[in-house]
Amino acid sequence: MTKKCLLATLGVFLVLSISVNAGHHAAKKSSPEALVVKAYDTFSTGDTEGWAALHADDLTFTINGQLPMSGVHNGTQAVIDDVFGQIPSLWPQFHLDIVNVDVSGNNVYVLLNMTAENLDTQALHMFKVEDGQIVSFVAFDDTDSMRQAMKTE
Repeated sequence: MTKKCLLATLGVFLVLSISVNAGHHAAKKSSPEALVVKAYDTFSTGDTEGWAALHADDLTFTINGQLPMSGVHNGTQAVIDDVFGQIPSLWPQFHLDIVNVDVSGNNVYVLLNMTAENLDTQALHMFKVEDGQIVSFVAFDDTDSMRQAMKTE
C-alpha cells in the first residue's frame, strides 16, 4: 500500500470515528412505547412532575363512561388535579399492570390489568405521541366494574 493510499484510508477512518462519536452524544428521543411505559412508571410512583414532563402542555385526556372523573380533561395539571387526585379515595390500593403494548405509527395501545379494593378487571388505553411527547390519551376502561367497586363515602 502506498503512503498516499494509507493516509487517505486513515483520514476516512478518522472522519468516520468522529462522526460516530459525535452522534453518540446527541440527545435520544424515546420511542413512543418507551415514553408511554415511562408515563405508567411515573404514575405508579406518584411522580406527577415527571409524569407531566412526558406530556404536551395541551394534553387531551379522555375518560369514557359515567365515573366522577369521566369526560375530557385539557392540560396536565387538570389531569393531576381532577383525575389522579380522586383515584386514592375512590379506589384504595389502585394499581395498573401492563399486559401488552402495541404501537401503530404515533399511536400506542396498552392492555392493562387494573386492580384495587373490590376491583380486578382489564383496561385498554390509547395514546397519541408527537414530537417525543404524549399529546392525547383515551381510557377504554371497564367503567361498570370500576363504578361498582368505587368507594362512595
